[in-house]
Amino acid sequence: MQVRLTSGDYPEIIFERHLPLDFKSDHGVEEKQTRLEHQLGKAAFNEIWFEGVHIAHGRLQLNKNIELFAENDTPVIEMHFSLAGKSKARLWNSTEEYIFSDKQHNIYYMPCFEGRMTAEKHQEENQVFEIHFTEKYFRRLNSGNATLERFSERVEKQQASCMHRHNMDITAPMAMIIAEMSNCNKQGALKRLFLEGKTLELLMLQVEQFESTGKSRLKAGILPQDIDKLHHARFLLEQHMDEPYSLAELARQVQLNDFKLKRGFKEIFGTTVFGYLRDLRMQQARKMLRDTGKSINEIAGYCGYEYVQHFSAAFKKKYGLSPSKLRLC
Repeated sequence: MQVRLTSGDYPEIIFERHLPLDFKSDHGVEEKQTRLEHQLGKAAFNEIWFEGVHIAHGRLQLNKNIELFAENDTPVIEMHFSLAGKSKARLWNSTEEYIFSDKQHNIYYMPCFEGRMTAEKHQEENQVFEIHFTEKYFRRLNSGNATLERFSERVEKQQASCMHRHNMDITAPMAMIIAEMSNCNKQGALKRLFLEGKTLELLMLQVEQFESTGKSRLKAGILPQDIDKLHHARFLLEQHMDEPYSLAELARQVQLNDFKLKRGFKEIFGTTVFGYLRDLRMQQARKMLRDTGKSINEIAGYCGYEYVQHFSAAFKKKYGLSPSKLRLC
């Protein structure tokens, strides 16, 4: 697999990477870090690959809006996560543009890529997280799921396509998995097992979101534009769970009245607004128990519990283990 980036404003090749066919490595897992400094800005790429899978986390600090010409000579399925910044891409001989804003994701298939990419200068930095599958690897994953099978039919026909016609918001569980993958310090075979497991978990979350969005649009009595607003409300909860909006503030942010927000949220997501927020905090609490030295009292306070015993009871009800026992696992 060969990837190359060039710009019409500069004669030299800005970035070029040659990867082995099927991403195979003699060492089982291969890693590479690349740092670039250019008139256009600075970039850092962290890459990991093993048979069938290539994972890349890119950070770009741009000096200006840029337009690049991109070439990729190998068909890949790409899980794309735009963590920060805006970008778009268009194939040659095509009028369709693939546009991403902050904190959006989708899944794409490109039989090969030769086209134009643009990225806008971001106040902080542009960040993308991508996972690429070979066609052979992806075929192993689609059995029994209608969404994956429909997408696979287009892959077999060599049709460039995306799994969902609209980009979706990156959810808090997705962001947590991406952070775990980016910060994984395991080595060798254990690293591959960890990353492959997290990759499949992330794919599952994407497909579930695509499917639930499709089903939610069929809900009786909720207007399509209100469904989009309810998904935005969920996104705002995930982005501000440390200092959450009140129900009235959240309703104002998404331009719904309180009744429509409460009723619609429960119907589409199967839980109340504050039930969803509580679940988000419990997920974060589990991560904090495993990955930090914070006391259980501190974590209980973060989750909004005044009394640690109430937090412990709720945690055990959700996960089947008390916070103290989880730490011993």
